[in-house]
Amino acid sequence: MSSREEFNCNALTLVVLEDDDTINVQWIGKSSDRDPGKFITPIFSAILGRAGNGSKLIVVDFRALTYLNSSTITPIIRLLDEAKRGSHRITIHYQKALKWQDLSFSALHIFKTKDGRIQIMGL
Repeated sequence: MSSREEFNCNALTLVVLEDDDTINVQWIGKSSDRDPGKFITPIFSAILGRAGNGSKLIVVDFRALTYLNSSTITPIIRLLDEAKRGSHRITIHYQKALKWQDLSFSALHIFKTKDGRIQIMGL
């Protein structure tokens, strides 16, 4: 089973690709809304529900994102915090070569788990 969903809000697009083992969330464009949680949080909640408690790997890929404001970090932190308290498996991908992405996402390393359930990877 494979599915594709696309969600748009202003200059931000989230593409959700799901198969039997993985839910991949690709972030494309710019996230510059004042309250991006209104758009992002319901999508993340649905993804966590569909992923079961660790039965599917969630990959959140920020490499095609060209801008991220500070307000966008909050719903991302909530996702990682909820996953850390449960049994979810999440991998974050970002472009380490882009200084702003490295600065923004390297701070999320505090959510990494020793068992590898949550990984933050600069590629």
